[in-house]
Amino acid sequence: MTPTAPTLLRPTDPADVSRLLAGARAVAGGTDLLVQRRAGAEAPTLVDLTGLAGARPAVTSDDAAGELTISAVHPLTDIANGLTDGAGVFPALTAAICQFASTTIRNRATIGGNLVTGSPAADTVPALLAAGAAIDIVTPDGGLRTVDLAEFLLGPRRVDLAAGEWVTSVRVPQPPVEGGFRKIGGRRAQAISFLNLAWQWHREPDGRLTGVRLAMGSVAPTVVRLRTAAAVLEAQLPTQDVVDAAVAAIDADISPIDDLRASAHYRRRCAAGLLREALLPPSGTARADQYVTPTTREKNQ
Repeated sequence: MTPTAPTLLRPTDPADVSRLLAGARAVAGGTDLLVQRRAGAEAPTLVDLTGLAGARPAVTSDDAAGELTISAVHPLTDIANGLTDGAGVFPALTAAICQFASTTIRNRATIGGNLVTGSPAADTVPALLAAGAAIDIVTPDGGLRTVDLAEFLLGPRRVDLAAGEWVTSVRVPQPPVEGGFRKIGGRRAQAISFLNLAWQWHREPDGRLTGVRLAMGSVAPTVVRLRTAAAVLEAQLPTQDVVDAAVAAIDADISPIDDLRASAHYRRRCAAGLLREALLPPSGTARADQYVTPTTREKNQ
């Protein structure tokens, strides 16, 4: 059955949003909602938050506070452009956006939408979790509350967001210049991640890694920090032995399951391969057995 066409409201003043959201549903890029509506989901009234994007920059940097503020209602393309145009440095998030879906989807999808769907496979969330993000939420009375991202994520399709609330921005401590993101999916574009990894660290003059933070998606009910593996790497040179120990420690941080996209066994093997590649990028001198990320043909084994 085709859902009834919704009434669309598009405020341009943040002060109007809370009033309009009474009995309505917030929408930004709508990339997830469109899929839900094809499955019959009703949404009689939608409040389009993208009208708020013109009132502020996509990314702002507060050097005094050492903090980046990222809009939750701008398209991902605008966020990536803001990060590469000098508004801030966030290599892991920039890389995640570059690998997110397709150009068309990136021109519509938003950080806010990617957060509130509560998907453990969401591609922007590992970078934000690794960076220690805080979520700014507007309450129905127009007030503001802030929640750590780790506490915002409650489970598959569940987040700490009450009726009438909406996400306005995400704030992160200024990330280091060294960071990245890798994902494994069924193809290079328009693919949900079988699993993904974001990382960031400082590299000291002697080569030791400090401030190591890792986060992985699709290996637990929510995106999770790899705290045990990060502790192994902290203040260490990423030698072969240290990397082997960090890779072995991943099992303590993840709890993947078998599902339609991949088996738990496949995900554990890919998790090890992704972290190894982040720490020791493949080179022409690598041993033949050093990189063991399995092929997608093995995903159901």
